[in-house]
Amino acid sequence: MQPASPTLNPKRASVAFLLAYIAITILGTALSLGLQSLEHTSPTAEPLQNPAYVLSERFLPLMNLMVWMAASWLYSRKAPPGHLLARDAIALGVFWLAIALPLDFVAFVLIKTPISLSPRDFYVGQFPWIYLIYLAVLVSPLCYMSLEKLGRKLRR
Repeated sequence: MQPASPTLNPKRASVAFLLAYIAITILGTALSLGLQSLEHTSPTAEPLQNPAYVLSERFLPLMNLMVWMAASWLYSRKAPPGHLLARDAIALGVFWLAIALPLDFVAFVLIKTPISLSPRDFYVGQFPWIYLIYLAVLVSPLCYMSLEKLGRKLRR
């Protein structure tokens, strides 16, 4: 008997992705601007040189993990309890990462804004933080699934 293939609901996964992507963009920007205000630093010509941004980078992977876990809850809340299996969580994480990678390139490299970066600054200058963020996007459904499963065991 073959194991069931992952059952990804692309529409629900896309909606959860969009909400999480917007939320983390707003939260990450707010964190950087808030730190800038607290430190009384002025914006710099190079975003990666701004002390507030440099400090905020260290918190972004954890912040992303939390936001993407919330998106995992949002995605799975219509499923029966215990329905999200490891292979489903992996499929969801891969789906989100496959959307996030090109979207980040367009939003933060190609489209010129005050916070846009060159490809080198984005992929090398933000090392290791950008890759930890992508890892958070990928594993957040598994983390959520594990916490949800643990919560069910503790309630028994």
